[in-house]
Amino acid sequence: MSRRMLTLSSSSTLSPNPWVFYLGTGNQSSRLGENPRVKKSSLTTIVTEKIFSLLWIPTLLLCFLAGCPASSEWDRQWLEVQTLLQEGRLQEAKKLLQDILPSIRHNGPADTRYAQVIYQLGNIARLEGDTGQAESYYWEALPLIAQSFGPEHLHMADPLTELASLYQQKDQPKIALPLLKRALAIREKTWGTSDRQLLPTLKQYHILLMVSDDHKEAVQILTRIAHLEQTPS
Repeated sequence: MSRRMLTLSSSSTLSPNPWVFYLGTGNQSSRLGENPRVKKSSLTTIVTEKIFSLLWIPTLLLCFLAGCPASSEWDRQWLEVQTLLQEGRLQEAKKLLQDILPSIRHNGPADTRYAQVIYQLGNIARLEGDTGQAESYYWEALPLIAQSFGPEHLHMADPLTELASLYQQKDQPKIALPLLKRALAIREKTWGTSDRQLLPTLKQYHILLMVSDDHKEAVQILTRIAHLEQTPS
């Protein structure tokens, strides 16, 4: 079977930290204290960028390496989801994902698309202000990502960060802190400890340390933040 070269449009080019809703995730979750109901259109764009960066691109790469057709049904459906999100049509995107889910679930947790769909449904729930449903989806996504990508894969950090933000917004820093600490460790393992992409996670972690009265580590993290901010991009 011949292999087809897959390309992405310029609109899918991402900044180093596309998950500042951050998902996606971009590489970080939404800023602490931010209301997910506010500026829905901009948050929707971030959702699209995040999921496209962290989950869609690897799917395309695997498809290319395997020599599968570029115009598969999954590709078409996933692109349709991204288009709906870009247009702010959350309900339609959610329905399409829910329609896709049964066939994906049938393949079992090893199918990476299963984790993609569940995680994206969590993002949509969060944008709609349904934090309880978002929390449920993010917890469901964690073992799926662990089984399909691996427990130390960078994608694992995304739902961990989202959950940390949700618990922080509910004034539960003791629950949020270990989740974000784990996300930070995964990102450090992937990017190294001196990568500026860590800044959003470190800043969020610093806030959680302060509200948890862990001032000693908070000072250490603040020193790291200051050092990274002086590092050339």
